[in-house]
Amino acid sequence: MRADLVRIGAYMFAHVQLPAGRLVWTRDGLSQHQVVVVATESPGLEVVSEGPVVARRATWFVVAPGRTPVQFTAARPLELVFVNLDRSRIAEEMDVDLAHAGRDTVDDGVVRPMVNFVKSLCAIQGEKVETGATPLGGAACEVARSLVKTVVGDPVPETSLTDAVIGILRRRHASPHLSVSMVARELGVSVRTIQSALRRERTTFSAALRSIRIDMAKDLQRADPGLGAAAVARAAGFGSRQALYRSVRNAEKSNAEKSNAEKSSARE
Repeated sequence: MRADLVRIGAYMFAHVQLPAGRLVWTRDGLSQHQVVVVATESPGLEVVSEGPVVARRATWFVVAPGRTPVQFTAARPLELVFVNLDRSRIAEEMDVDLAHAGRDTVDDGVVRPMVNFVKSLCAIQGEKVETGATPLGGAACEVARSLVKTVVGDPVPETSLTDAVIGILRRRHASPHLSVSMVARELGVSVRTIQSALRRERTTFSAALRSIRIDMAKDLQRADPGLGAAAVARAAGFGSRQALYRSVRNAEKSNAEKSNAEKSSARE
């Protein structure tokens, strides 16, 4: 790996030639407050963490602060820029919500000039650039903040996020491979963000998907009474008749327990 680095105060800029392979960033107490922006020249990079990661078209990424490791996997040699800054620089100066990223509407015409600026900055050799001391230093810090803001986008209200998740589940309920990580990648948010939004609606990803699949199975049976249980189960996304029956029983049991708990609470 080849990297040209420039540090300006609390900001770090890098222009990197990354070979194909896997790199794990094991964050510690010194780096847990850092926000990281990665922009590649072409798709082929995967950035994965248990914490929030905003991914745009497999080209632009923002890693939120935290202590969970971050894994970078390059499918082939890539050219990229890397910007690292303290989260206080975002919290104090810009309206950025890393846990509730906006829609993937990033304009290449907006991001590309900032990426090229970072590459040019990193080409400077043997020069000291002080933050705020020169127009170049001030411009570099502003570019770093603008990159985070542009890639993350305006925050999405949690109700809208929940609606977006449910919409995907309704459209893809028949897929046996549907998962919360798949939905998170499509929406450009973290798994934890989706789980938190659903938890506030007093449900989980599995429960919401099960409910939708049961409703779809009932609709299929009403539309075609002669359709066999196995065919209904497959079309609804359960995979087997036994899985359909088991899900219906679990849903009925859960609803009964919820009803009993509400009645008990009302008596108290």
